[in-house]
Amino acid sequence: MLKIDLEVAEQEFNRFIDAMCIDADPTNMGEEDIEEFNEQKRKIVGAISKGDLVINETGEPVYTPKRSENKDPITFYEPTGANLAEQDKRAKGHSYTRLFTTMGSMTKTNSSRFAKMKMYDLKICQTITILFLA
Repeated sequence: MLKIDLEVAEQEFNRFIDAMCIDADPTNMGEEDIEEFNEQKRKIVGAISKGDLVINETGEPVYTPKRSENKDPITFYEPTGANLAEQDKRAKGHSYTRLFTTMGSMTKTNSSRFAKMKMYDLKICQTITILFLA
């Protein structure tokens, strides 16, 4: 059931993109990148329309997990270089560990929180992070 009209959810997505200076211009993307971006957008707009994700007054996404044990809201702050450098602290080939470390750094939470999440919640958090890193 939708709590927020899809058109409004898409406007909120665009506000997030603009506030966080995420490049969403398709002229800067290849065909595969456009498809991936559209899939990410679909997931984020869907989470907004369900009321699971809100964009706060500064444009940061705030996700409230629905299926995981810890249901405290998670704010995804605009990343810094230090957040990205967190990936370098993990061994190559441990992509999820590296992703969880980056997510923990960006949200100012412990990375183990993401390791304990149910897939529904994790996929939304992962999508938000990937949009920031693209």
